[in-house]
Amino acid sequence: MTATLEPLGACWICGGKALARVHDARFDFSEYRGQDPELAEYTGLRLAIVRCSGCGFAQPEALPGLPRYFDRMYDQRWSADWIEREHHASYKDRIFDAVLETLEERLPRDRRRLLDVGAHAGRFVARARARGWNADGLELNPATAAFAARASGGVIHHGNLFTWQPSAPIYDAVTLTDVLEHIPDPRSALRRVRNVLAPGGWTAIKVPNAPAQRFKEATRARLRPGYAPTIADNLVHVNHFSARSLSQALAGEGFAGIRVVVAAPEMPEGRDTPSAADRFVRTISYGVARALPMGTRTPLAFNLQAYAHRD
Repeated sequence: MTATLEPLGACWICGGKALARVHDARFDFSEYRGQDPELAEYTGLRLAIVRCSGCGFAQPEALPGLPRYFDRMYDQRWSADWIEREHHASYKDRIFDAVLETLEERLPRDRRRLLDVGAHAGRFVARARARGWNADGLELNPATAAFAARASGGVIHHGNLFTWQPSAPIYDAVTLTDVLEHIPDPRSALRRVRNVLAPGGWTAIKVPNAPAQRFKEATRARLRPGYAPTIADNLVHVNHFSARSLSQALAGEGFAGIRVVVAAPEMPEGRDTPSAADRFVRTISYGVARALPMGTRTPLAFNLQAYAHRD
């Protein structure tokens, strides 16, 4: 099969057609040559990321025509040791705890039924259950889904947001932490989220802040000769939200009480542990952006955290 691309032509958020190139995504699936030769054929292609002049959202100008492209891309064959380390890693705990604390402020104590979409190795589900939540997960990768079920004590559904069929809109909270940026046609994903929320239920969504991420990568390229900015290679990040376009997407799918704030930074561990200088920059940038009245619109707000509820 020859690698094909299918043009999109309109913004996923507002339907606008005035789209301007802001970045090029590169494809490199050389490691998949044995596992998935058809996916590996995309290696070497480039694809423009385009920004909508109407709402500020950015997306690819086209999508790969390969059936189940995204499911196949995320079929990583991680080792059991790596998955276990991910479950015990604390680099997102500050984010997780902030989400749970905010949801607990918004929901009464008798509403603690939660679904974590993109549950990964189950750390968030485990932390939620330790705080008294009846938390389940939904995870695409079969290996991490199986581990998360064993390690978290919750029910982990294996599948994706579009194929999984819940019995009813029963959840009081649905969380997506670093997930929505990976799902094509994000408004359809938000529609699915709303459909599994019980009336009055809340969603919490964390995504990268696209304008700030582009600024950061452009700055790195200027300071490091030979550095190639990377915000969308292989279309790992297929959606590129600003605070305005994230709010617009939620409102367009019928959510109310929408609030978008600066999200806490990750602090990776192990081989990816940032230097002391990097940790300082992440911490100071977060603190300054959070303190500013329009902080989500500054280049210091590298990540966004949204909250909204179903009427």
